[in-house]
Amino acid sequence: MMTYVHDTTTDRSDLVILDADDLAAPPVASVHLPGRVPQGFHGNWLADRWT
Repeated sequence: MMTYVHDTTTDRSDLVILDADDLAAPPVASVHLPGRVPQGFHGNWLADRWT
């Protein structure tokens, strides 16, 4: 599972990748972003094939 985490002390965001089978485990990976991702930001899913 992927989610954004906002750090209010630095006003920056991380893209955090979690193991969906074990959400209590530490993150699998974390991508440090250069700025803040606004609250309410949403992504989109695309099918593997266009129908």
